[in-house]
Amino acid sequence: TLALALTPSAPGLLAERAMASLALDRPGEALDDLERAVAGDPSAAEAWVLRASALRRLDRIAPAAESVAQALRLEPENVEAMLERGIIRQIQGDAAGARADWERVIELAPDSSAADLAAQNMALIEAGPARR
Repeated sequence: TLALALTPSAPGLLAERAMASLALDRPGEALDDLERAVAGDPSAAEAWVLRASALRRLDRIAPAAESVAQALRLEPENVEAMLERGIIRQIQGDAAGARADWERVIELAPDSSAADLAAQNMALIEAGPARR
């Protein structure tokens, strides 16, 4: 926030503050920053992924799906985007699509935190609604 006082429209700083807002469960605040970040740098895939996450947390699933699709157009093998798309697909009832995304995350980045989350998400699908 202090750095943004000096450069209020810096897309990278806006994305960083948005990440902090998401960690504090403030998706509305994050979305405000991310709208400015993607307007300032539409080629920043990370900002599009974060935007998708904020929108999803605000139960705005269709725009979240559009945002993650944009991230994947920019970086087709972005594991964070695939992880997020899997979550969105699961919410939309596409368990097979979610599984495919999460398997790809594990294939591309097996030792990453994204792979750990993908594996956890797949285990939840396998457990079924009664065991969650």
